[in-house]
Amino acid sequence: MVTVYSNQQEARQDAARRGLREKVLCLVLRGKELLVCGHAGLPQAGTQLPAGGVEAGEQPVQAAVRELYEESGLQLPAPRFLVSYRWEARLPGRLTCQVCHAYAFTAPPGLPAAWSHPADGHTFVYRWASLDAPGLDWEMDAALPYLNSVPAPLQETAHD
Repeated sequence: MVTVYSNQQEARQDAARRGLREKVLCLVLRGKELLVCGHAGLPQAGTQLPAGGVEAGEQPVQAAVRELYEESGLQLPAPRFLVSYRWEARLPGRLTCQVCHAYAFTAPPGLPAAWSHPADGHTFVYRWASLDAPGLDWEMDAALPYLNSVPAPLQETAHD
């Protein structure tokens, strides 16, 4: 189940009040394509986006830039905030609930069609997928409808 917040401040306050993990999702766009990844040797992990947790004292926008770099090797400036939402799901053996902040990045010219990048003991395998049907697993497609609703480029302030 996905619950969309009216703004990022509300999402962060709700995460703090409930003691929930905050996560960032990085949507890297190249025209009508979206950068997606999987884990080499772990097909059960599914098709995902570069993503990860917001560390203590870190703003979500900083976490998005950091996670994108750590997981893909891409160092891209000026992420555009899209939406914050709470994701709740019953997974095998557990219930998960976390607050997600989605950011859009623009891919620079010249990126390859596919590549792999080692991070956190995994090898992430990247490719471009159609933005119309990227085949994302988990809740990662929840931000897609917001890609065209925010004017670009939106510069986020440190308090958002």
